[in-house]
Amino acid sequence: MTDVTTPNWAAQVVDRYERPLLAYACRMLGGDHSGAQDAVQETFLRLCRADRGSIEPRLAAWLFSVCRSRVIDMQRTRNATPTDPTSIDFPDPAPDASQALCDAEDKSHLSDCLARLSSRQQEVLRLRLDAGLSYREIADVTGLTVSNVGFHLHEAVRQLRQLIAN
Repeated sequence: MTDVTTPNWAAQVVDRYERPLLAYACRMLGGDHSGAQDAVQETFLRLCRADRGSIEPRLAAWLFSVCRSRVIDMQRTRNATPTDPTSIDFPDPAPDASQALCDAEDKSHLSDCLARLSSRQQEVLRLRLDAGLSYREIADVTGLTVSNVGFHLHEAVRQLRQLIAN
């Protein structure tokens, strides 16, 4: 938990949450890293203007909620074609060709399976697995109930198991 009495509170929050917020926004924007940076920057600007005492008890949920809203606003105002995140290659300094091929096939299959989930299931999975948010925090971000978050996560995992097995 961040210490609200220190003068560098905002800097500590940025250090802790910048990467998870960037990853979350980038995935929501279909791999648009520049757009994700804009959304996260706006999130932190809003943090600086917000009442620290009122958001501190639910800081992570507040940050992801603001970031999500900003991304949704960005998506509404432009008609950009998103980049497929599976098409971005990060070179391994010494890749083994056969392992790289297997990894690429697995990644492609998993990506295809994830794409077959509903957008709601994809979002709660991203918030849970990528951002590490609790069910309560996911509920705060998405506006769902905690039990509904659990239902969507359960259904997403069940569907992924079925899809991966086929």
